[in-house]
Amino acid sequence: YALQGRPSLPPAPAQPPTASTEGATQLVEIRADMDESFGSAKRWLVTADSFAKQGDYSLSAAYIQSGLRTDPQNADLWSALGLQLMLASEGQMSPPAQLAFDKARAIRPNYPAPYYFAGLARLFAGDLDGAVLLWEKTVSLATPNAKWKTRIESQLKAAKALQAQTTQAESNIKS
Repeated sequence: YALQGRPSLPPAPAQPPTASTEGATQLVEIRADMDESFGSAKRWLVTADSFAKQGDYSLSAAYIQSGLRTDPQNADLWSALGLQLMLASEGQMSPPAQLAFDKARAIRPNYPAPYYFAGLARLFAGDLDGAVLLWEKTVSLATPNAKWKTRIESQLKAAKALQAQTTQAESNIKS
């Protein structure tokens, strides 16, 4: 306090840190590219995605839940809900997000989005090996002309390179 304190300044409430929505916007776009439901889910997801792109993940999740009340067997809506809950938890896989992704996989087992986002949460949690396994599964589920495939393959390649560097560094330490 003696070095940094400035008692002459008026009090001011702390400002919350401003979160960049650029990363969230990219994740929403990846999820949208993976969506396969062009019917009832689209009308809910367009609005929910706009809330998410503005950083309001709670409102986005609430809006998606409204859609799930009318269409509870829609894997796209469950996956989108999982993503919004994950974003609201700052990238961590919360139990509600996990439940939403599990529901999406139960409805459509070969749906790539839940695997991709679960891998992303593993990466954020420091589990690089788990992320690589889930992203390999994601890529294996891609159709030949999937718009998102090259982007995920690039991320997987970078993760594998990091994995190799980590393995090399660990073996150097042991030597």
